[in-house]
Amino acid sequence: MYKILVAEDESEMRNLLVKYLKREELDLEVVGSAVNGQEALELTEQYHPDIVITDVFMPVMDGLEFLTETANRNIPLKAVIISGYDEFEYAKKAIALGVSDYLLKPFDPLELEAVLVKIKNELDRQKVLFDNMKLLQEKADEKEAFLKERVLRDILDGKEDVKTPEEWILNTNDDYYCVCLLKLPLYLASRDWNLGNPENVDELVKLWSCGYIHKDITAHGLRFEGNGAILVLSGKASGKQQFLYKVRGGMEHLQKSMEKYYNVRLICIIGSVCSEWRKLKESYDETRNVWRGLTSTDKDLIVCGEKTDKMPQKELVDSSKKIKNLKEQILLSVRTGQEKESMEYLDELIQVYASIAPGRTDYVSISAEELVYAIFNEVERSDIRLDENRSNEEVQKRVKEQLKHASLLEIRELLRDYFSMCHKSFQENKERQQAEVIVDSVKELIENNLDYEGLTLEWISEKVHFSSTYVRQIFKQKTGERIMEYVIRKRMEKAGKLLIKTDMKIQEVAEACGYSNQRYFASSFKKYYDCTPTTFKNVVKE
Repeated sequence: MYKILVAEDESEMRNLLVKYLKREELDLEVVGSAVNGQEALELTEQYHPDIVITDVFMPVMDGLEFLTETANRNIPLKAVIISGYDEFEYAKKAIALGVSDYLLKPFDPLELEAVLVKIKNELDRQKVLFDNMKLLQEKADEKEAFLKERVLRDILDGKEDVKTPEEWILNTNDDYYCVCLLKLPLYLASRDWNLGNPENVDELVKLWSCGYIHKDITAHGLRFEGNGAILVLSGKASGKQQFLYKVRGGMEHLQKSMEKYYNVRLICIIGSVCSEWRKLKESYDETRNVWRGLTSTDKDLIVCGEKTDKMPQKELVDSSKKIKNLKEQILLSVRTGQEKESMEYLDELIQVYASIAPGRTDYVSISAEELVYAIFNEVERSDIRLDENRSNEEVQKRVKEQLKHASLLEIRELLRDYFSMCHKSFQENKERQQAEVIVDSVKELIENNLDYEGLTLEWISEKVHFSSTYVRQIFKQKTGERIMEYVIRKRMEKAGKLLIKTDMKIQEVAEACGYSNQRYFASSFKKYYDCTPTTFKNVVKE
């Protein structure tokens, strides 16, 4: 529906026009009516009408002056002029202002309707054209962004067949290059800021480029797995140290601003500076290895130095044995419900992992995934459900995906959460099994003591060594029946069988079912079978 504004100083004509334009057949929304050009201009800026019907001669500001002012302010609209004066000069000015039509008073309403239909068709065509142009531009932008990301990722992955990129992707004539890895640790992540969102990565690049970094350095942003971002930096500097100084200063400024204005604490790792763009892979790999081996967030800005020497083979073998032993202890602790012990073993495991990182980060993540899988198998073997809303496979898959690119600090938190979830489920399963054993024991006890008159809840609870409150709750929860209701039902079922299959007297049947008082027995029997024991016996014999 298009919006339309009426500007007419004659009240009768203005009211007639508004009433006519509000007809449903025209499908137009009248957003206002003005008595002069100045008022029409104010309403135009407020409501942004698509169409304006205006008289020429009005006080304060006439129709042509109003249209001239909208043109000067670049306000897009379709205009229809109505006038009681058929003068060529007015028509000439109207044409110069791009007026859609010029109607002379008095005019036929059908004539006005034809003009409005024509204008609406023009607006429809313009809208389709605009939408198509917008769609083409979006597709072009998406294609450009996709191409840029693919080339930059190929460079970071060190692919040999990467051709020299165009300058808008990466300036290969710059003096120096490096990679910055920005991460939001899983347990510090903000709900309002997720670097997994490309728009937030773009915003981060804009923040970096608008005053946080030296004008000689350019940043290109990419998403990094697990709520992170990669900044590929290049620029001019008199030496590596000056380039690093500029990058570090910009990053410190960015971190402070993110924490102040967005309440987001970014961990930043700056890779080594290189003088060739093809060596960006080394800077990138360095940042990833440092991140994976991170065991503390006390320091949130890290500049990569020289590579760590590889661990001697003997120490690596010893560490592998320790890891294997600790994982076995963790598995046993989780399975047996010893949560405190499993967390202590986990802390030891992380320490051993830290001793072999960053040189063996891939081994660390694989080892952690194997531990998750081993616990998962125990969960499945015990027929336990970890989450009401997700399958066990989905829970395991999510944890394993998060572990792939997690730091040691995050690995510890992820495993702690996973262990807690498993402990809770194992404990609930243990309680369920215990409850089932108690209920089975109670049922067996009742079956074997139906003739005992003192068969009460207290006596039963004492025999199974649990409180009467717990036994009553568990029995009702598992069977849906109160425990003494169950006792009466079993006694009546036994009484019915004895009356049918034996020649025992009523008193003897009552005593066999735990009733010393025959009258009380008869009353209970009638409530259950809706007849007396004697009637029941006679009917069955007949």
